Amino acid sequence: MKVLILGAGYGTRLQRDLHAAPEYKHLLGVPKALLPLGGRDALISHWLELFRHHSINDVYVVTNGATYDAFVAWAKRNNLPQENIVSDGTLTNETRLGAVPDIAFGIRHFKLQNDDVLVIGGDTLFLNDFKLIDLLNHISPRSCLVTTYHVHDSEVHKFGIVETDSGGTITSFLEKPNSTDTTSRLACPCFYLFDQEALPLIEKFVEETKGQPKETYDATGKLLAYLYPRFKVKTYPISGRIDVGGLKSYIEANEYFA
Repeated sequence: MKVLILGAGYGTRLQRDLHAAPEYKHLLGVPKALLPLGGRDALISHWLELFRHHSINDVYVVTNGATYDAFVAWAKRNNLPQENIVSDGTLTNETRLGAVPDIAFGIRHFKLQNDDVLVIGGDTLFLNDFKLIDLLNHISPRSCLVTTYHVHDSEVHKFGIVETDSGGTITSFLEKPNSTDTTSRLACPCFYLFDQEALPLIEKFVEETKGQPKETYDATGKLLAYLYPRFKVKTYPISGRIDVGGLKSYIEANEYFA
């Protein structure tokens, strides 16, 4: 298994919050994935430590041209080869490739086509009771595996919601539905384990959406909606996640992991 961390976003909401908070202005320009967190030098160091503890050492990062040097410095601090970091070549939020094209780009660049690939959003964190070894034990041949957690009725409209059969296999994906549109309350964060046989479908999705408005392919949920009718996608339940979107959620995450 190889790990691909997505760190090419521009965190515009967080940057706006930081501009308005003088006590946090030292974090201006720092990508969300590299925010110091809970005594660690960066949010993604949390994941790096966890993977290394389970002897998963092939960790790669896709970032952008504006923050590439910062990710290289992080890699050096954490004894990760510099060649495991790649820039997608973009410099602004307006010219960003989008999360799904970055996945496809990372798989091609790092030549991961012959491996199972675990893709993680650079701002994704799970609660402390998450057990990676338990998730790894739920991997089955010829199927992808994603994580899900329950959200309240009032929050359904904020998330991509999956519906599953009795065995936990995805049967439907709803993008930010109303709570009355589905009985499911299962949100699905960007923590996707792709079976190597499913990887060509990522490239196919990117090709089929080329030239379309960015909202049709940017978010990783768009890929999941494309994938599940074509390849088996199973789910693994977690108790919850912390999404570092703005300054408030970052402060809460920093306190939680302290």
